[in-house]
Amino acid sequence: MKNVPADMEGFLSHQPWWRTRVPTEIIRSREGVGELLRRLERENRNPFFVVDSVLLNQPVFASLLGQKALYLFDASASEPKTGDVDTVVSMVKSASKAHDVVVGIGGGATMDLAKAVGICLANPGPAQTYQGYGLDMKKGADIWVLPTLSGTGAEITPIAVLRGPEKKLGINNPYTAPSVAVIDPGLTSGVRKYNRFFTLMDCYFHHYEIVNSRTSSEDAVSDARDGLSLSRNILMSGVGEFRMDNAVRSAMASILGGSSTIGGRVGAAHAVSYGLSNSGPALPHSVAVTISMLALRELYPEGYEDTVSFLRGNGMEVPKAGDFGIGAKDVEKMTKTALGMEKLWQSCFGDRWKERATEEYIREIYERIVSL
Repeated sequence: MKNVPADMEGFLSHQPWWRTRVPTEIIRSREGVGELLRRLERENRNPFFVVDSVLLNQPVFASLLGQKALYLFDASASEPKTGDVDTVVSMVKSASKAHDVVVGIGGGATMDLAKAVGICLANPGPAQTYQGYGLDMKKGADIWVLPTLSGTGAEITPIAVLRGPEKKLGINNPYTAPSVAVIDPGLTSGVRKYNRFFTLMDCYFHHYEIVNSRTSSEDAVSDARDGLSLSRNILMSGVGEFRMDNAVRSAMASILGGSSTIGGRVGAAHAVSYGLSNSGPALPHSVAVTISMLALRELYPEGYEDTVSFLRGNGMEVPKAGDFGIGAKDVEKMTKTALGMEKLWQSCFGDRWKERATEEYIREIYERIVSL
């Protein structure tokens, strides 16, 4: 990728760097909180805010946290559950004046919760009934987002990943995509190293798998190649301290992660990660994919080598499934979950994926993971 900006001025003036057509209006800003609130007021909107509770102690978000119509979500405890969606939907519906926009402020988990709430407001069933692809759903409230963590791509994707009673699976629907995303790289300055590192790892994995996909569009692969270069360079440079050049590039890589996901699809590492996540409620998605990639050396040799290098270069311990209570007792359940990720196995292996992604093959992957 040529002429990559290294500061805020360059970021604001840079031409759109994504090729895939995205459904979201992307607003680049040096004052994201103020820009968001001014636009809501200018358009006379009645917003409901879904905010990551980790932002409570950061003064830059004080004006948002003072809003009356607000739900604080503890994204550090778990990814959003279908029950969380139902709770917030009930809160929004009980308001005396209808809220016409749901605003998600935080990382991917918080944005996904806001996205799910937005669409479920117009659909009568509990959120768990809408997990999946191709379901007939009505458009709900508009969805706006303000990312405070770069790398998830959730700011522009039409997917809201949720943990349900039976499975971890997204609401995949065009109406789940945010209509507005305000991008201010400076808002990521308060992110701790652990989150910054593993979110960038997930960004890298998205791009790596889409580049290697058998089913992704040409534009998606081109976006993923640029995103792969950006995320690899950031991870190689070290993410311990906040740096504006890395913050700008991370924001760019995150948008590419979203655009490439719209026209492309991830593969085996994400399929395996879903099984891990279902068995470890406290296991962050980004860490689950890292564990998965470390078990797929033969399938993804470059991804494996990069993962080892990134962990070592950033002084991070190698994550293990056992750290999150996942063991041999979970292998059968995880195998069943991963077998159901058919689209991801097809992305990885092509039309004859069933010959490769057998029950025995997947079980052996999990047995290696829990043996470490």
